[in-house]
Amino acid sequence: MEFQAPGVCATRLREALLANPEARERLGGGSGTVGGRLVLITPIAGLPLARRLTAELGVDWNTAKVRYGDEEFVE
Repeated sequence: MEFQAPGVCATRLREALLANPEARERLGGGSGTVGGRLVLITPIAGLPLARRLTAELGVDWNTAKVRYGDEEFVE
């Protein structure tokens, strides 16, 4: 699953991951882009954890872009 949402810088994501060992260990990867966009890549089993982490970051899940895929995303 790929999740993208505006309004999260790399510093906020880093702080959230440092404060949440479970998210840090289980989510497949994440980044806060220069433009302030959060990008998370996680297996579908990580969906509940991704939702909790993004809520902690103040992201409204309903405004985010979520894509589901197999093992990899290629654009």
